Amino acid sequence: MRRTVDIGFLFSTDGTYRHMGRNGLLGAQHALAEVNASGAFDFVLRATHVNPQGVLQGYGEGAARLIEQGVRHIFGTTTSASRKEIIPDLEQHASTLWYACPYEGYESSENVLYFGGCPNQTLIPLLRFALATFGKRALLVGSNYVWGWESNRIAREVITLAGGEVLKEKYMHLGATQVAELVQAVVSEPPAFVLNNLVGDSSYAFLHQLDAACQVGGLQLPVLSSNLAEAELTELGSLQNLRMLACGPFFEAADPAFCQRQTERHGRHVYSHLYAGSYSAVHLFARALQQCGDDDSATICAYLHQHPQQSVLGELRVSPRNNHSSLACHIAELQNGRFVIVHSEPQAVPADPYMTATDLTEFRQLSAPTPRLRIVK
Repeated sequence: MRRTVDIGFLFSTDGTYRHMGRNGLLGAQHALAEVNASGAFDFVLRATHVNPQGVLQGYGEGAARLIEQGVRHIFGTTTSASRKEIIPDLEQHASTLWYACPYEGYESSENVLYFGGCPNQTLIPLLRFALATFGKRALLVGSNYVWGWESNRIAREVITLAGGEVLKEKYMHLGATQVAELVQAVVSEPPAFVLNNLVGDSSYAFLHQLDAACQVGGLQLPVLSSNLAEAELTELGSLQNLRMLACGPFFEAADPAFCQRQTERHGRHVYSHLYAGSYSAVHLFARALQQCGDDDSATICAYLHQHPQQSVLGELRVSPRNNHSSLACHIAELQNGRFVIVHSEPQAVPADPYMTATDLTEFRQLSAPTPRLRIVK
């Protein structure tokens, strides 16, 4: 008889970023079912799901409850605020969070494994593409917490290095949907592109109203995001006047065969990078547990540091220096309701959460004046 190992799922399936949480939870649940149905493991995983409903305090309470039940490994959280909320509990009880959402960097915890991408893996390639494709006049918007602040700070630095200009930088409270003033700020002085670091309902309201305002003004605006996922497209519907671009380690178009297999196994769902990240994390945990024989957090992490793992995200190499993984980076544009990949980095990008090894001098080259042909008669 196989032993039972308890794990925790900490995803908000209600609240302003519910679509992100639901898709991440789905990936974890599908991986759990596959592990338990497989004959390759001498254990069964038993998961307890706690739904904080998007309330920050609920994450701390949920993590504490799971840890009290003997759970050492928690999969989930969506926002950086929710992740940071539970890190003290993880550290105190030698537990691990498997985190599969993009975040703003400048963090490295021994008790967090990062599989969602930090700025050098997401935002930097996206800005490189945007500055070369659309121009250098940008407008930055974001939710008023660490994700929005840090993402826009990095963007401002990069755009300035490239000789560009940040026309405006605006913030909204998480979940706020009164966006008329923000939309007016965009259309009154149209930028070359908008970098959208709003989250959940705030983002959906902004995009819908900006699309309508652009239609009235006869504008076509590129809007970029390094956190928008395919799981959120049902909220966006048809955006006729915005060029929506997103980046991440996975899109359905990156691996249609995987999406087809998952559909055959689990039914038709959206397989976003949120799904793929959580799905990969549970499978990686199961493989490490099988090899280690014990779910001690330090032992599991040490195994992953020493043994790169194949996954739907590609080969995942977890760095012993910072617990982040190398990741693919794809940039995709929304076309006819689906994301179509328009650029992929040539190889997996090693994580540099503190931006200490990321060379930004390439952006200075963009600041050089464009040579002009002078015709002499």
